[in-house]
Amino acid sequence: MNVYAVLFRGINVSGKNVIKMEALRNLLTEAGYESVKTYIQSGNVVFKSKEEDKATLAKNIERLIKEHYNYDIIVFVYNKADIAKVLQNSPYATADYKEEGVKKLYLTFLSEIPAKENIEKLHQAPIGNDEITLTDDIVYFKLATKASESKLSNNLIESKLKVKATTRNWNTTIKLFSMLEAL
Repeated sequence: MNVYAVLFRGINVSGKNVIKMEALRNLLTEAGYESVKTYIQSGNVVFKSKEEDKATLAKNIERLIKEHYNYDIIVFVYNKADIAKVLQNSPYATADYKEEGVKKLYLTFLSEIPAKENIEKLHQAPIGNDEITLTDDIVYFKLATKASESKLSNNLIESKLKVKATTRNWNTTIKLFSMLEAL
């Protein structure tokens, strides 16, 4: 059995595309996924599946959400090794980072590695004193102040990089990794 983390882009944000986590767990369980667990309301799920292809899993879950909720949602699927690599590659923290500034660390998961010219557009974006580093299909960023004051947003990242994206804070990503380990 394979263990996966699924990140949903754009559910339960500002009252749009609302899906209750209990209903999501039930839907995925009924679809044949095992040991389904969710974390917070923004669409983080871990489960076991016999499926080995992450792209197939993503398409199947997107179709399931479309059929049951009529939402066009993008999902990102990662295994434990993927999330471990994401945590290990952070230029701003280690997996056990617990300092007060942890709430200023974020990761944006991209649907693909962006084109070089688009990466340059992101680096030229007016983001103030926030720091960004792009490694393959992950944007790591460290905020200078609060997230509510940052110019970095999923929309900005998507518009500059021309790819789909979903953002998680450092703590959520660590929690997902520990959930994957527990399965």
